[in-house]
Amino acid sequence: MKHPGAFRLSEESAAALVFAAVLLLPVAISFNPYYLSIFISALILGAVSIAWNLLAGVCGQVSFGHAGFFGIGAYVSAILVMKAGWNPYPAMAVAGLAGVAGGLLIGVPAFRLRGPYFALAILGFAEVMKLLALNLTELTEGSQGIFNVPPLPAFQAGGVVVDFYISRTSNYYFAAALMLIVYLAAYLLRRSNTGLAMFAVHGDEETAAGIGVPVLRTKIAALSVSAFSTALMGAFYTHYVHFLSPDTAFDGSWSVMPIVGSLFGGMGTLIGPGVGSLVITGLDEFVFKRFFETGHKLFFGLLLAVVIVWAPLGLLGKKVRKIPHGENE
Repeated sequence: MKHPGAFRLSEESAAALVFAAVLLLPVAISFNPYYLSIFISALILGAVSIAWNLLAGVCGQVSFGHAGFFGIGAYVSAILVMKAGWNPYPAMAVAGLAGVAGGLLIGVPAFRLRGPYFALAILGFAEVMKLLALNLTELTEGSQGIFNVPPLPAFQAGGVVVDFYISRTSNYYFAAALMLIVYLAAYLLRRSNTGLAMFAVHGDEETAAGIGVPVLRTKIAALSVSAFSTALMGAFYTHYVHFLSPDTAFDGSWSVMPIVGSLFGGMGTLIGPGVGSLVITGLDEFVFKRFFETGHKLFFGLLLAVVIVWAPLGLLGKKVRKIPHGENE
């Protein structure tokens, strides 16, 4: 029931405001390289959170192992560029497809499981991928890691040279563009007939199957887009930091923090997880770390407890209207 005078933004308006703020943020921080590096990480996490929420928040398939897709994307792009001599841009695209392949490999059998078993299967998949990265030393260099991963090649845009090696601003806006692409993919999918099927699957799989919804195909569609987007961000990450190891590529935080960002920002919206990721990254870097150099991550648990008790819909849950179900509503 709507409260009189209550003001709520549409999903589109909220997203436009968020990306406008992202566009202007470097100006507000005077293009400070240190602050830009923090928010580049926040944008990468934001894109992964939006991708995670498409699978879990929209389709109802909770994943505890998105680090697996992130790491696959990072390693495939790095290996193609450094060992096969590929240009990083097509290598990133193939890395995204490799994430989809990994998702299908585990998803098709795991989707037949019920309850928490799918989430645990994805978690196990991420651990297996990390072990493979540790042991396939001819490809991955094992625990030693891959050094000097080249940055994205420079290009000209409107007479301006966009250089990713020396400019954090270029990396920031490229990360923002990737987050926008991931958001638009989730938005368009959510508004499609497949998105309506995802809503039905999220509500009740058996009922959805009874009315003719292709449940398995719908789950695979959600997982494919989510895995591709996550692997794509992993590929960008490795070209941004220029170093890759199993511990960084398959770090459990790439599985946990998208969940935190989505819950904090609001799983009922598509842009909420991105906002949540930006906010919690800012809180961690500018507040928690300032007061507690060690153990600052523990505050995320406290923060989640507060959100779950006092704002279970997240920051944007009551401020943003959900996307209508179906194209004609």
